[in-house]
Amino acid sequence: MTATIIDEWLAEQRRLTPIERFASKHDAGDVPAQARYYRELIPANLPEPGQQYRFEIDLDSCTGCKSCVVACNSLNGLDEDESWRSVGLLHGTQPGVRYQQTVTTGCHHCVDPACLEGCPVDAYEKDPITGVVIHLDDQCIGCSYCTLTCPYEVPTYNRQRGIVRKCDMCHGRLSEGEAPACVQACPNGAIRIGIVDRVVLEAAAATGGSLVPGAPASSLTIPSTEYRTARGRIDDVLAADRFAVRPAHAHDPLTVMLVLTQLSVGAFVVDLLVPGTSRWGAAVAMLTGLLALGASVLHLGRPQYAWRAVIGLRHSWLSREVVAFGAFAATAVPYAVLGWRLLGYLVAVFGLAGVACSVQLYATTRRRWWRTSATAIRFGLSMAVSGVALELWTTGERDLAAWLITLMSVKLLWELTVLRHRRRDDDLGKTAQLLTGELRPMLVARLVAGIIGGVVVPLILLTGVPVALLGVLAVVAGELLERRLFFTAVAAPRMPGLG
Repeated sequence: MTATIIDEWLAEQRRLTPIERFASKHDAGDVPAQARYYRELIPANLPEPGQQYRFEIDLDSCTGCKSCVVACNSLNGLDEDESWRSVGLLHGTQPGVRYQQTVTTGCHHCVDPACLEGCPVDAYEKDPITGVVIHLDDQCIGCSYCTLTCPYEVPTYNRQRGIVRKCDMCHGRLSEGEAPACVQACPNGAIRIGIVDRVVLEAAAATGGSLVPGAPASSLTIPSTEYRTARGRIDDVLAADRFAVRPAHAHDPLTVMLVLTQLSVGAFVVDLLVPGTSRWGAAVAMLTGLLALGASVLHLGRPQYAWRAVIGLRHSWLSREVVAFGAFAATAVPYAVLGWRLLGYLVAVFGLAGVACSVQLYATTRRRWWRTSATAIRFGLSMAVSGVALELWTTGERDLAAWLITLMSVKLLWELTVLRHRRRDDDLGKTAQLLTGELRPMLVARLVAGIIGGVVVPLILLTGVPVALLGVLAVVAGELLERRLFFTAVAAPRMPGLG
């Protein structure tokens, strides 16, 4: 059968590569169909050295329709309960002037991203050319520490996948001249991609301002997003959810890990300081420490990759905590078996280093409730009261009862000092409001357990009645409740819509 010209054309078409087929469609004006709507909303060139991409938001054009949210969810294939962009509301506050503006928020692709610095497995990278902060899903272990270190809480945990994920400015689309999903979807052109000099961002952040009223200080991470309005400065507005107060995530595995590691370290320190201690006490302390480290793994979304947590040792306090407590466990086991006093001092040093790393791990998040001084006092007193309670049980040294009463009394009174802020309009005020409001039953239970274990039981012990084990259990229960409040009562400045 003789081939016709049609057969030859069909054969030639089948030989075209995908790139050639795409080029032919492009030349014919078939794709991209929406280019005429967004071409002016994305840069024509790559950033120069010292520059980076950023989101530029026109507050006057944003209507709060959430098309950007829907498009982001759809084009990035996000799960049903997952979102990388949110929309909040600002209210005008000047007398005689009543207006509102909506604020769309995604990742701010900071010059100094805290998520990257805090990640223990190096699951973040900042593109050296575009400045886009990209999350590496395959590297993530799901510890969610980046969510705590990011002042804007941008990375969101995906329970189904066991990792966190976040906006990457659709960098793959941008590299092909295609607008990010949110830019392309906005019907009013309220979102665009611009190019900015990093020195300009650094200078602006140094003034002490924030992206919008109520947001975290820009000096923390130097965010690149710009919010524009014809009104000029927008200092005369407040976030609609400014006064919203709700408990934060509890992080129960971390609650158990922190309390038990501090109990274990405290017991080993007391074991070295108090004469006449028993090997039984060291064994219990060692087992408690191992249980704590096992509980910490339950916090991970992908526990099978827990070994990666040491990768970020150079910059992440979480990695340093893992290494310190790993060394603590490795020396605590032979010390509990052999009882060599010199080895015991090494155990104490590693344990105290681990607790110090725990303090810095939360202080680095820059939440006032978790600031260095307050967290150091909290963790230090927890280590002291729980360690003394355990040694009081295992050794029967009645002299320790007076120490336990004193330490627990000091700790409980100190914990209550935050309540003096309850009338203040700031993050510590919100913490105090939570403790006297929704979290009040937990606070009362914590105080009752602390008084029973740290005051009542030691007083009974001084009479000779053997109830030391009850005291240990009550002290630990109280510390677990206190540590749960440590997580759930924390508050911090947030972008509108995230409060």
